[in-house]
Amino acid sequence: MIRKCVTATLLSTVSLLFMTTVYAAERPAGWRLASESSPYLQLHADNPVAWYPWGEAALEKARRENKPLFISIGYFTCHWCHVMARESFSDAAIAKLLNDHFVAIKIDREQRPDLDAAYMQYVQLTMGRGGWPMSVWATPDGEPFLGGTYYPPTSKPGQTGFSELLTRLAALWAEDEASIRETAQHAVGLLTKVGASARPVTLSDAPLALARQEYRQTYDELQGGFGPAPKFPQPARLLFLLEDTDPASRKMAVHTLARMIDGGIYDQLGGGFHRYSTDFEWRLPHFEKMLYDQALIARACLVAWRETRSPEFAAAAREVLDFSLRELGHAGGGFYSALGADSPVAAGAGAHLEEGAFYTWTWPQLLAALGEGDLLDWAAARYDLSAQGNAAHDPLGEMEGRNVLAEVLDAEQLAARFKVDRATASQRNTQVDERLLRARAQRPAVPVDDKVVTVWNGYMITTLALAGRLLDEPRYIDAAVRSAEFLFDKLYDRQDRILYRDWRAGVRGVAGFSEDYAALAEGLLALYRVTGERRWLQRARQLADRQLELFWDETNGGFFNAPAGAAAWLREKGIVDGAVVSDNGVSIHVLLGLARLTGQADYRRRARQIAAWAMGQLSDSPSDMPYALRAWPALLADVKNEEGSVTD
Repeated sequence: MIRKCVTATLLSTVSLLFMTTVYAAERPAGWRLASESSPYLQLHADNPVAWYPWGEAALEKARRENKPLFISIGYFTCHWCHVMARESFSDAAIAKLLNDHFVAIKIDREQRPDLDAAYMQYVQLTMGRGGWPMSVWATPDGEPFLGGTYYPPTSKPGQTGFSELLTRLAALWAEDEASIRETAQHAVGLLTKVGASARPVTLSDAPLALARQEYRQTYDELQGGFGPAPKFPQPARLLFLLEDTDPASRKMAVHTLARMIDGGIYDQLGGGFHRYSTDFEWRLPHFEKMLYDQALIARACLVAWRETRSPEFAAAAREVLDFSLRELGHAGGGFYSALGADSPVAAGAGAHLEEGAFYTWTWPQLLAALGEGDLLDWAAARYDLSAQGNAAHDPLGEMEGRNVLAEVLDAEQLAARFKVDRATASQRNTQVDERLLRARAQRPAVPVDDKVVTVWNGYMITTLALAGRLLDEPRYIDAAVRSAEFLFDKLYDRQDRILYRDWRAGVRGVAGFSEDYAALAEGLLALYRVTGERRWLQRARQLADRQLELFWDETNGGFFNAPAGAAAWLREKGIVDGAVVSDNGVSIHVLLGLARLTGQADYRRRARQIAAWAMGQLSDSPSDMPYALRAWPALLADVKNEEGSVTD
């Protein structure tokens, strides 16, 4: 059984990249996490599980005591991570199993994307799916032999319990450690082959045509978006479609954005997008709000405004950015990472947490906020509210009696339904929203993940600069400047030329990855274009040059996610865009921009090398790299210009 569950993970040399802590005493419980910069790790500091952060201290203990590793990977706003923490990691009996037979390691996936990517690849290849919390068992050297996601504390029909699994694995390790180590080594070998970099191919326009075809095949013509539920915003895809020369592409993107803005995935009262929708109508979200979503979806709204001049897109962009500045902005500049999905259902100590408690409404809560009468009837019609809640739309069965606000009727439709003029309809909309906002403000606030992550701040700087120009609002450019200055002050070591991944409460986290350099460089170039200040161009160039030094693949082109020496088989190269965008996709734009602004042809050559490698990597599915495809026309034009100059 164990032999079948093989494939991937990391070598102990990864620890060279990160600070390690030597602990003078061995004490029970998760106290080692209390001093970590990650708020997610700090949440587990009072667990009875003897957690270690990733590093040499944990790996050395595992080798010395010959115990397998249990590696748990999650993030601050992950709902099921909190569930497993309450059910299993706070349980004394389960903690004893972990402490006696394993060395337990907690990893924040947002702080360590390299480790998360490697173990996720293993879990997906062996289990057929992945997710968070991610649970992986590995040899003392970090080589995985079993992986999964959430486990209930005890067994249920069709699902093995966490405590039973721990007991079985402890016995298997004691009985046949050699076989387990062999299968883990085999897994690493397989993943090394699977992750081997493709060879570059000649650039052509074939990926554009194939990507358009793939988008049309998966497009939901009724509700917008691509594929079945759950639906993610996929802003890189929207940006490509909005900028594509094919009118059908723009139509898909505009329709999708409009449906998202009206849906429950968008906070109709406070602004900002939730992470994804559990249903195909964009009605019922998972309620965390991530900085990267705000930055990238707001950018898509801005481009939609530029291309269509439809005022709803400009309004949505403003609301998202104003929400981000208000709720996620650090006083000194920069932005926090996220707002959580789970919050207390009532004020006071001891109140239990519930996903969506801050955002959802029961009928009694609506009555208390709006009273019986016209405003309640108006709100019910506008937002599709009822005493039964959104159960009819809920694939997970969690919304009985609970309502998520989704705008099903606009002001004009409401005016016709209630036989009032448009001005009265707008006035009633405002009255309803003001009352609901006042009522919601009395609820316990959602928790904030207050670490500042460089890559996502880079996204936001780019978007703010664009917003300032397209909406003619200098305040957004000012916010972008303050954020850029904050990042260079707090997260950049000028002496060693190291850009850090994250910062929190005066403490830098880990050294940055390729995506941190790329996204911040892109943001600085956007600032240069709107301010004309050469310092932003100079700093963008410094970051790009350093990124080339640390991460460039001299064999096939493109950027690895981590520096050389991290751990050979873990050193992945990304081009696929999802909720966030790939470092290589962003880097194509950065390098092309630097080539135009500096006249240095080497930047253009490197951009084309990335694109040629990406074509080889995703020749059968170019729709997975829409952010890179946005630059394809410019890349092809450069190739034609060079060919023409040679011919002449």
